[in-house]
Amino acid sequence: MFAQLTKRSTQMVMSKRMASTFASPKSSLLKGVLFGFFAGVSLTGFGCYYYLLDEYKTSSNRIISDILLLQKTIRNMETHIRTLENSIEKK
Repeated sequence: MFAQLTKRSTQMVMSKRMASTFASPKSSLLKGVLFGFFAGVSLTGFGCYYYLLDEYKTSSNRIISDILLLQKTIRNMETHIRTLENSIEKK
């Protein structure tokens, strides 16, 4: 009878140990998956932010250069118009 009790108690202790060892990896696995997901999303978000910031700066520089070129052509047109007006007044 004593042998059966000790056998049952060791089986219960072993089953409790097995249950605790099986429950622990699931929670750590879930933590690892969540950490990996959030780390990946964060890195991707930062990468996209800097990419979009670079694209914004590039397009802004292009617009500024186009505006400066437009100002230059307007000045050239004004000088041509003035010369034409002066030539008409002389006649």
